[in-house]
Amino acid sequence: MALLLPPTIRTPELIDTPQDQSILDIMERRLNANIVEGYTIINQFESEQLYSFYSEINIDNNRLWHLIKALTVDFPDEVALIYYYIDDEEPKYGEYVDKFELLNFLANYETEVVQDGFFNFGIINNTETELQEIFVHRTKYIQYWGMDEEKFKVIMDNFDLYEIENLNFIDEYPIQTTVLSVINTDVTNTLDLLKLFESRYGNEQLT
Repeated sequence: MALLLPPTIRTPELIDTPQDQSILDIMERRLNANIVEGYTIINQFESEQLYSFYSEINIDNNRLWHLIKALTVDFPDEVALIYYYIDDEEPKYGEYVDKFELLNFLANYETEVVQDGFFNFGIINNTETELQEIFVHRTKYIQYWGMDEEKFKVIMDNFDLYEIENLNFIDEYPIQTTVLSVINTDVTNTLDLLKLFESRYGNEQLT
C-alpha cells in the first residue's frame, strides 16, 4: 500500500516537469518505486562509529508523531533539538533539556513538525562515546542513528513496521512542496516556528 504523505508534499505531474529525458526517466522510475511503510538498516561500517546502526524509516504521515515520541522516550534523559530552514547551510543545535519537556513543547506544534515541508528537525543525544539521533527530513521520513538495534526493532514491531530491502524514499524523486499555512490557516508559519525554537532552545551547543 502506498505511503501516506503529508498534504504539503507530492510528486509533480509530467506536465509540471522539464521535458528533459533524464527527468522523464526519473519520473518513470517513480511510477514503480517502492515507497511504502517500512525501514532499512545498516549495521556494517568501515570504521569505528559512535553509533552501532543506522536506519531510514517510512511511516504514514498520520502516525509519524507517535513514532517520534516512541523513539525519543528510549533516549537518555537529556536531549537537544536540531532545527533549520531548508535553505540554511548548517543545522542549529539547541541546548540539552529534559526529553519529556521537549516532547511536550513540540506536541503544541504537532501538525507543523509532521507536515511542514520547509524545515528539517531532529532530536539528539551525543556524548564522547555514543550517538543517538532522530532526524526528520523535510519530506517527513526518519533517519535514525542508534546504539541498541534489538530495542529499536521492538519499537518498529510495535508500529507494524518491518525491514524492507528495496525500500525507496520520496526525496529520491522530484517533489513539489506546498506552504502548510496555505492548506491549514491555523498553523504557525515556518519562520515563526523556527524563531520559537530559537527563543526556547537556543544557546547553540557544539555536538
